[in-house]
Amino acid sequence: MAPGAIETTSYFDLPGFSYPGYDYNGMFVWFGLRSQAIILCLRPPTVEDHLPELRGYATTKSIVRFPAAKPLPLPLVRKLVRASLATMKVRP
Repeated sequence: MAPGAIETTSYFDLPGFSYPGYDYNGMFVWFGLRSQAIILCLRPPTVEDHLPELRGYATTKSIVRFPAAKPLPLPLVRKLVRASLATMKVRP
């Protein structure tokens, strides 16, 4: 999905993936685990661009919360990560 991406910790000590040479230290996705949710942080406007597909999940401008008690929708996660990566690559 993101060949050559570097696994790193950044932005409030959240783990994620980056490519050097871009803003946000090249970060395009961050993730975390809370007691009730798996948190996926993405570059804006990724979440806003996919709101119809995210109906039923708690969202903010850049965060999606997936319930920890349910299976993670991997096809949707892949789509969101690809979109966040594409957003990063088109920004100056």
